[in-house]
Amino acid sequence: MRVLIADDDEDQLALRGMLLRNSGFETMEATNAGSALQLAAAEKPECAVIDLRLPTEAFGLQLIRELKRLDASMHILVLTGANPGRLAHFPERKLVDEIILKGSSSAYLIQRVKALGNASGLSGGSG
Repeated sequence: MRVLIADDDEDQLALRGMLLRNSGFETMEATNAGSALQLAAAEKPECAVIDLRLPTEAFGLQLIRELKRLDASMHILVLTGANPGRLAHFPERKLVDEIILKGSSSAYLIQRVKALGNASGLSGGSG
């Protein structure tokens, strides 16, 4: 399964990319919403793991909308360091599969991406 990762923190981006690749996923990485959207259009990932603040919440919310316009079936996991319940008040909440609090274990993130791939019948993510 192809996974788009978007985070303006380059260290976190590199770490998540490495973890997902080591778990059998094909990854593409973007440091901002604009490049994430360009990658999504070109590479057609089945899943996106995005930071909500890219660098502001407005960019993250816009990216969610644009990714769903590009491919309504794309799975989206949102990472946030803010109160995850905050997104519940935005219409974009209905467009994402799950909100994951930053600081959650890497194993949990990998498990959730695998589960989305399995639910969609997509390969990738061994173990």
